[in-house]
Amino acid sequence: MNHCLPCDLEGVEPARIVHRDDVWSCEIADGYDVPGWFVLRLRRHAEGWSGPTVEELAEFGPVSQRLSAAIQSAMGATGIYFMSFGENHPHFHFLVVARDADLPAVSRGAAILARRAHGRDLDASLAVGERVRSALAAASI
Repeated sequence: MNHCLPCDLEGVEPARIVHRDDVWSCEIADGYDVPGWFVLRLRRHAEGWSGPTVEELAEFGPVSQRLSAAIQSAMGATGIYFMSFGENHPHFHFLVVARDADLPAVSRGAAILARRAHGRDLDASLAVGERVRSALAAASI
């Protein structure tokens, strides 16, 4: 297998890990360290929607729902985007992005990706990640 950014997240420092269980993991990824941005990924390498097992996909719904609730609770976000293109990084994963109510309409939807160019702030991302981890723990996740 060639270099895989989502697989590489398995080795990140603990401060970047927001959630991790046997199947799914959510981290703050280098290069995508905009506060409120996370990568939710299958821990084993699988590509496309046909790659995960039925059991892994059955766990995706509850994990993504709990993560969304924790992000909204921790950040007061009014929307959570789950984006998966799978072209640059074919590993089964999602960029999870919190959207504030005051985000201009022109920056909503896929246009929010433009925020990556000027919104990166590792310290702020780690602080948000800690709040989301705490919200997940408070919900017994």
